[in-house]
Amino acid sequence: MVDWLEEIDLGVTGPPVSMGVRKIGERPWLFLDDHTKSELALKAKLSEDPKREVFLTQPGTQEASECVLSLISQAGIDLIPENNLHPLERAGLSVQEDLCLIQHSSRGWIFEAASLCFPSLWKLSEKIGKNMTAVHGPVEDYPEFLEKKVDGFFDRIGQDPVWRRNWFIHSDSRLHQPNRSTEGDPVIASGEIGEKLFVRSERQTLRALHVSGWILFTIRVQQTPLKNLIGARREDFNNWIYNASESHHRHKALRKEQLEEIRSFLGRNH
Repeated sequence: MVDWLEEIDLGVTGPPVSMGVRKIGERPWLFLDDHTKSELALKAKLSEDPKREVFLTQPGTQEASECVLSLISQAGIDLIPENNLHPLERAGLSVQEDLCLIQHSSRGWIFEAASLCFPSLWKLSEKIGKNMTAVHGPVEDYPEFLEKKVDGFFDRIGQDPVWRRNWFIHSDSRLHQPNRSTEGDPVIASGEIGEKLFVRSERQTLRALHVSGWILFTIRVQQTPLKNLIGARREDFNNWIYNASESHHRHKALRKEQLEEIRSFLGRNH
């Protein structure tokens, strides 16, 4: 069983989007796993491809980026050689997490820089320089349920990291997914769901930096075939599939047709 599957929220009540931020406690801020070598190699390959957009920064991010680099080194992570890289890019290529810098300004909290190799259907160039409401524009129900909560939380955040986790169901298992299809994911037939549908989850952490007015937001993408979530938490998943609202299913990228195929799969494999 994949340990992080126990952290997936399969509740059926409340709004489809929520902050769900928790103290990190004894959990690690950053961590290595069986995919460290391959994921760092993929990051290096993506960064060398001029057609890929994996690092962007606004002016004035040097000091905050050097602070990030220092935090990663203090966490016991080996940094890649400097090679004249911007400190945030060097930091991002040294860890499996993607790294985003957010700064407080008169326009609110602004997305200023990121090393982003494993986006989940979004592009840096469309988000950089924008405030949090604009960054989360495509997220359904964000203005209603999260806009004021996120801004208020950012105003109060301390230097001890906190964490949250989201999750989606996708048919594409590639880590680098910047493009959102206008037609949505293809519908995977029930007989192929065990191998061709995946749980894609982001373990996110946030912490204020020692540099005043800056927040570091980390994104660790983890994924596994959907059958592993079903196997680990069948009763919870069945309850979510059959009893969660349409808005909950839609938020996880599930079309009605795909939902029916999953229900068929569950019915045959109970």
